[in-house]
Amino acid sequence: MTNIPQPIVVDNIAPKKRRARRWPLLIGGAFVLLLLFSGIGFVAASALEEHDTFCISCHTVPETTYFNRAYYSVDNPTLPVNDLSSAHYHIAAAKDSKEPFACIDCHRGDGSLGHRVSTLLLAGRDTVTWLTGNENPTIAKTDIREAWLPNAACVGCHADYLRDIKGLDNHFHTLLPQAKQAAANGAKLTIADALKNNPDAIKEWSTPVENAPLTCTGCHLPHSEIPNGEKVFFMETQRRNTACIACHVAAGKGPQDANSLGN
Repeated sequence: MTNIPQPIVVDNIAPKKRRARRWPLLIGGAFVLLLLFSGIGFVAASALEEHDTFCISCHTVPETTYFNRAYYSVDNPTLPVNDLSSAHYHIAAAKDSKEPFACIDCHRGDGSLGHRVSTLLLAGRDTVTWLTGNENPTIAKTDIREAWLPNAACVGCHADYLRDIKGLDNHFHTLLPQAKQAAANGAKLTIADALKNNPDAIKEWSTPVENAPLTCTGCHLPHSEIPNGEKVFFMETQRRNTACIACHVAAGKGPQDANSLGN
C-alpha cells in the first residue's frame, strides 16, 4: 500500500500583512506643501510689491527714472509736474494721504484676486527678462505690456469721469468701453443740468462704443514727460487725435480722419 504524504500544518504563523501603498499620501502631502509655500510666496511677494524700493531693486532703467521723478515731485511741491505718474505722487502728498502713493497702485489692476495673480505672473516674466539682460531701457514708452492691468486701476479710481454725462464736453470718457465696466461697478451717474430733461441725449452720450479699441493710456501717457503736462492732461495732440478717430471709426459716425481734428 502506497503511503500518501500528509500536508504539514504549521501552527502559530500569522498571515503576512499586505504592505500599505504610501505614494498617494506622499503625493497628497507634497501637494499640500506646494499650496502652502505658494500661498506664503504670494503673500510675501504682494507685501514686497507695496514698496517702491523693492520694485526698483529689479526694475532698473527706466523704472529708476520714474522713481526719481516721482519723489522729486513730492520733495518739490511748488514745481510743475510733467509726467502723469509723478502727478499721482504729487497729488497724494498734497492731500497728506495716510497711505503714500506707490507704483503698484497703478500696476495691480483693480486689486481683485485674479488681477493680483496676473500681476505676480507678469512680475515673474519681468524677473526673467531682467535676469537674461533683455530689459528695454527706453524711458518714454508709449506701448504698455498688459495695458489692461493699469487701465483697470484707472477705472477703479476715476470711474466718476466715465459716468459724468455732459454731452460733447465729456463724450471721450462716457463713450469709452470702460464706462460700461464703471457702471457695473456701481459708479455714480451724474447728468449735466442741460441734459436732465432730454432722455434721448442722455442715452446717446452714455451708451459706450463697446468695440472701440481704446484704453485710458491710449490718450493719457503715464511715463512720458510732457511740458505743462497738467494743463493738457498729459496727452500728446497727435496720439489723442489718433485715438479719437479710432473710436469714431468703430462707432461708424463722426470725424473719420485725424486731419479734421484741431489741437
